[in-house]
Amino acid sequence: MKTSLRLSYAAFLVLALCMCKPPVTESLFNKFQVFILNNFQNNTLEAHCKSRDDDLGLRHLPVHGEFNWKFRMNLKCSTLYFCNLWWTGGHLAFDAFKVDEKFLFEFCSISYCRWKAQEDGIYVYSLKHKQYMFMYKWGH
Repeated sequence: MKTSLRLSYAAFLVLALCMCKPPVTESLFNKFQVFILNNFQNNTLEAHCKSRDDDLGLRHLPVHGEFNWKFRMNLKCSTLYFCNLWWTGGHLAFDAFKVDEKFLFEFCSISYCRWKAQEDGIYVYSLKHKQYMFMYKWGH
């Protein structure tokens, strides 16, 4: 490969990394993992999660069942996964992962995000507070 072509690739990579904020850039090369937990007492949770490029399919989570997936953020730092969750008591669509500094470091971590569905709504595990925090109420 010619030196000028290698330099062009290197310059592109540096430019792409500069588009991300420093803490986000740290996690750009690491795998990230999202967990969806059914914490209902007696109900199955239906989950359909996807990104623009990846449809993870419909999942039927039994009581205390879990669905998770791993991925790497894209170079543009625009990775977004959203989920539709429903059960007999309601429905909710929400962003399960997005490249946003507050979202990642207040509610998740540099490598994972944990969501828990309960009868009263959806909770996210806050690494900052070291507990699950209420985020969304079920819609009908």
